[in-house]
Amino acid sequence: MPGHRRPEFDVRGDLQAEVLETVWRLGRATVEAVRNEQPARRRSAYTTVQTVMNRLVERGLLERRREGKAFVYSAQLDESEYLARSIGDRLAGGSPGARKAALVSLVEGLGAEELNEVVRYANRIKRQRRAG
Repeated sequence: MPGHRRPEFDVRGDLQAEVLETVWRLGRATVEAVRNEQPARRRSAYTTVQTVMNRLVERGLLERRREGKAFVYSAQLDESEYLARSIGDRLAGGSPGARKAALVSLVEGLGAEELNEVVRYANRIKRQRRAG
């Protein structure tokens, strides 16, 4: 699509992460809706949240559409896609040994059911690759 940038997956700062998590949770959100999700004692200024959301648009993580007088933002990727791509980007920059060690460390941290699910997916991928 013309003008579409590859998303930058490294979220910069706590407020960017908080805004992105809020948009995932709400599905679609205005600046004011994101502010209303923040605890009152540490609610950011409207312009601060607006700037953060616009930066996330520029980075390809959020999409912005005008609806009436307001802009409504939505995520370009769901949370699992974001995590997978950001982990993939990080792994791509490492040596083969470091990538393997990082993956082993991630897998070791899984619970029993999560580990069983990973095994099922890995076996499915192996079968598909043999068949393809």
